Amino acid sequence: MTPLGSEVLDTPVGPLVIVTHADGSVAACGFAATTDELFDSLRLPRLRTVPGDGPTAALTAARAYFAGELSALDTVAVRQPGTPLTQQVWQRLRELPAGTTATYRDLLPTAPRAAGRAAAVNRVGLFVPCHRVHRVDGGLGGYSWGLSVKQWLRGHESRG
Repeated sequence: MTPLGSEVLDTPVGPLVIVTHADGSVAACGFAATTDELFDSLRLPRLRTVPGDGPTAALTAARAYFAGELSALDTVAVRQPGTPLTQQVWQRLRELPAGTTATYRDLLPTAPRAAGRAAAVNRVGLFVPCHRVHRVDGGLGGYSWGLSVKQWLRGHESRG
C-alpha cells in the first residue's frame, strides 16, 4: 500500500494535520500535533505516512483559508469512505458557503440524526465543513476538535 502524505500547518487555533492520498485528495484532516494524534482522535488505525515533498494543493488551500480566502478549500478533492447517504450529507456540507450555517434537518430533512452521524464520522473536517452545522435550537452542538475551535472557525468565516 502506498503510504499517505502528511503535512502540518500552524494555524491560529493550533496545528492542523493534513493527510493526503498519492493523488492529492485529502484522506484525513484535523487539529492535532501529529498524525498519530490525529488518527487516534478520529479512531482510525495508525496508518503509514510520510512527510510531503512540498506543499500539496490541500496545504496551500488551508493556508489561503486561514489568510482570509474562505473559498480556497472548496475545490480541494477529498476521499473518505462512507455510505451513499453519508456521502450525500458530506456533499451538502461542502456546498454550504463559508459564513453560512445550517441545521442537521436542513442537510437531510427526513433524517436529521443520520446527518448528525455523518458529521460525527467526517475525517476531513475543515474540507467538509461540519463546523457550519448547529442544532435546531440554535446551540452549537458538538465538534470533534472542541467548541472553541468551532467558534473560532465560524467567527473567521463571518468576518471574511
